[in-house]
Parts: sequence; C-alpha cells; structure tokens
Amino acid sequence: MQMNRLDRISAILVRLQSRSVVRAADCAERFGVSVRTIYRDIRTLEQAGVPICGDAGVGYSLMEGYRLPPLMFTREEATAFLTAEKVVEQIADRDTGEQFHRGMDKIRAVMRGAGKEQLAGLDDSIHVHRSRHTPPETTPGLLQTILRSIADRVIIEMDYTNGADGSSRRLVEAVGVSFSHPRWYLTAWCHLRGEYRTFRLDRIASLTVTDCPHTIAAHPPQVSLLGHDDPNCLTRVVIRTTSETARRNRDASFFLGLVEQQELPDGRLEQTYMTYSVETMARWVLAHADTTEVVSPVEVTEWITKILCSFAPANLSPI
Repeated sequence: MQMNRLDRISAILVRLQSRSVVRAADCAERFGVSVRTIYRDIRTLEQAGVPICGDAGVGYSLMEGYRLPPLMFTREEATAFLTAEKVVEQIADRDTGEQFHRGMDKIRAVMRGAGKEQLAGLDDSIHVHRSRHTPPETTPGLLQTILRSIADRVIIEMDYTNGADGSSRRLVEAVGVSFSHPRWYLTAWCHLRGEYRTFRLDRIASLTVTDCPHTIAAHPPQVSLLGHDDPNCLTRVVIRTTSETARRNRDASFFLGLVEQQELPDGRLEQTYMTYSVETMARWVLAHADTTEVVSPVEVTEWITKILCSFAPANLSPI
C-alpha cells in the first residue's frame, strides 16, 4: 500500500538526515512515485524551512551543520527492529549481536512509556531458533572486522582452508559480506588468485587487518560479484525429482544452491545445484528418497551409502 504524502515527506526527511546525498530517482523507486512527485516533496520541505542543498538530477543533502531533533520511532518500526534483533542474535557472530543489542537499547531509550511497555511485552513473543546446521563461530568478531576493513579500504590477511588446496594465507580486499543459510560469506579481490572470490567465513582460521590500502581504486558492487565462488568450494550436483517435491521444498532448494531447473518428458524435474556441502545434499536426497534420484556426481551416492550403513552396516549393501 502506497503511503500518504505526509508520511512520504517525513520519510524523505529521515533519509536526508541519514545520508550524505539523496537522489530523487532512488526516493521515487523506494516510495513508488514519480521523480516529479519527489521534486515537489523536496520543494515542500524547503518551503517549511529545511535548508536543502543540491539540484534535480544530481542529489540533495542537508546544509552542513544543520541538525534536527531526533524523530520518534513508530510502534511498527520498533517492532521490526525487535524482530531483527532476534534474527541477528541467531545468524550473526557474537560481536555483531552485542552491537545490535546496544543499538536496540538506544531505540528503547527514546520511546515513550506506552511504547516501551508494548515492546517489552512483545519481547517474549518472538523467537528465532538457531539452525542445527549453522556452523559454530570459530574466529570471533569476523563480521565487524571485515566491515571495518571495507570502510577503511585496507587489505586484510587471513588463513583460509578449502576442500582441495588445504590451508593457504591470503591477502584480500574485501568488497562485502553475504548470508545464505546457514553460512556467511566474504566476497573479495584475492591477491593470490588475481580475481574476485567468495570465501566461507567458517573456513577462516585467522584474520588480521593490515595498514596497506586497496590496490584497486573502485571495486564493482558486491551484487555483481555474487557467484564468483572459489570453485574448490563448490560441487555441481544434478538430481531428478517430482514437481510436487520441488514445490514443497522450493525455499530449501534455494538455500541448498539451486541454479537451474528443467522439466523432463516424463513430467519430473531435473535440478542442478552448486553446493558447498555434498553431505548436506546427500541427506536432503535421502529424506526424499521415494521421489528423488541422484544423476551426478557419484560422491553424493557414496555419502548416502555411508549414512545408511552407519545405521545398519550388516544389513545394507552399497548402492
């Protein structure tokens, strides 16, 4: 539902307070209106006495030194933050979780009495359970350290372990971090390989921020680099399953690394995955053994055999 004009103008003012430059085109996309409408909203703020610098087509910003009193959070905004706190607590590392908790305390501090009581009442009504597949934190504070290196544009040195080459020391220029259940990943320019690579955070044994600046003046946006994974970390897995099984497990398939899907003449689907864990794929196929079969590679079938034999080794023969 599109917000009314007053709410939109207030939201634009918040964006001006929180960003150095605000583009009309970005606001138009964010609020689902035309760029011309944003121009009129900016003019309304100027007429109200807000000192806005900039020009149409370039960007807008608040005059340097101008400050507005803090805006109050709505109940819905505060509830959204509370929900995010529960999620961050489970999927991020301990350092990031503690930083978020401190930020939430500041949000609670600026809320009025009734809002604080309502937020406290909802605290026990939101639960996010940590996945048993989420890897344990091996190197504390990785997320915050990596993000600081991105902000300061300095090189980081890390000891990294992958499935094929074993351990190696890497000098990398971090571009961004991403989360795909159940793991966090680092996208960076790797000096050792001379190209952009994606690394699993749970495979980083140690990480140190150096004083050396980035050698590349401007890295491309992270979104354009997603998929530049270290090929030694990924395995191509092809399976065949029924359309009903695929429909029921659509979200799980995405997290497992589904990259391609095509319908076969018999009505079944052939799915191609790029996965970081052959064992995880084997367990997923085994859970749907009545409708799903492995096409390749043989390692998936070997894992299935290993899992089955661990339950009844005397009664099962290899597949």
